[in-house]
Amino acid sequence: MVLDVTAKTKDGKEIYKKQDIFMPYPGRMGKGEEMGRGPYEKCGLLADTSLPPGKRIRKTFEIPFPFKDVTLKDGKKDRNLLADEITAEIRLWYVPFGEFDGNEVLFFSEDRKLELKGEWVWKN
Repeated sequence: MVLDVTAKTKDGKEIYKKQDIFMPYPGRMGKGEEMGRGPYEKCGLLADTSLPPGKRIRKTFEIPFPFKDVTLKDGKKDRNLLADEITAEIRLWYVPFGEFDGNEVLFFSEDRKLELKGEWVWKN
């Protein structure tokens, strides 16, 4: 399973893209993130990143809104928000052969509009 999150501004400019893969994979002797190459390395612990049936999984993504740093007349620095509204596209795919080759199946799809309202004070 692949979770694909993309954020775009109103004019369609892509500002964020992230993919997370959900599957159990054996590490090398139960240590590290590399896949074991043979049975002698697959005896280690499994890092379970799968989607268990009937259980709710919550993922958090920090999507930065686009901004521009500007220098004011008095020499102080400030930030201007370039877009106060973005659209996050969330897609959950079943990818049976590990790559997007035409055999993938879309399980879930949702578009969410995210807005920043009010006056913002930037923390540097």
